[in-house]
Amino acid sequence: MDRRRLAPCLVGNGTVSFPRDMIRALETLETIDFVQEVDGEVMAEGRATLVKLMADPDSSTILVNGCLFLNVTSFRHLTFTTSEDDECTFALVGDGMRLTLTPFGEPELRTIEPQAMRLLEDTAFDEDAFVALEEDDEDE
Repeated sequence: MDRRRLAPCLVGNGTVSFPRDMIRALETLETIDFVQEVDGEVMAEGRATLVKLMADPDSSTILVNGCLFLNVTSFRHLTFTTSEDDECTFALVGDGMRLTLTPFGEPELRTIEPQAMRLLEDTAFDEDAFVALEEDDEDE
């Protein structure tokens, strides 16, 4: 009997390396506390709002003016862990760099409305290409 290979099932804790999985996990974030470490040394920390989430090999991850434009292709993998109080912390790991993101605010006060994600035609783009639309994009 031929059995199809099953995709992983991660509940509460896990590590993912596929960009689509990383984006799905990060879509649950809005305002975050962040810590950036390079070779184990804290380089930056603070609070930001996740403004854009993407997987684009030609774009950078940028945090400026409290706005995080997060490109998952800037990282090798994402690890998420859930604490006893059901708060999930995300660690994005790249070559010598780690960006830790923790949701800010009371969970019941958060209004999480993940951005609509549209897969692009693979005839025009690489099969791993996709885009998360911003609210303004939906009006066009």
